[in-house]
Amino acid sequence: MSESSRHETTQPPPVPPVRSWHTTARQALGEIGLPVEATFHYDPDDPWAVRITFRLPLSRVVDWTFSRDLLRSGARVLSGEGDVRLWPLRCGGREGRVRMRLGPAEAFALVDVDRAGLRRWLDETYGAVPEGGEAARIDWAAETSQLFARP
Repeated sequence: MSESSRHETTQPPPVPPVRSWHTTARQALGEIGLPVEATFHYDPDDPWAVRITFRLPLSRVVDWTFSRDLLRSGARVLSGEGDVRLWPLRCGGREGRVRMRLGPAEAFALVDVDRAGLRRWLDETYGAVPEGGEAARIDWAAETSQLFARP
């Protein structure tokens, strides 16, 4: 192997971008719910992750990053551990909602999103990068190089 070919990186093939999903979530506060704008983002070049941006009152913005598989699982059954737990609720529409508990047990937020909308959007992400195909999206040579780069 020549010296120059040893440092080449292999870029994964291009994948069409997945549109972001904008929705009005509901922050559960006891028996009432407050609307919260939420945007779900997926980047095929970071194939295991979904970023959710919540726009709160007073122009506050909070980002959470989830495993894509965790979101899919949480739409079906109780999933997650620690600071992130998800489970389906059988209320709030034909397919119900997905409840997310975000934060530690002593100070957390409960947020509900439309289950059908979430499942449709997740289907788009799996259409772009199928389950099991995530590792092929990573440029492992570049990741390794960055990992061992000197400061």
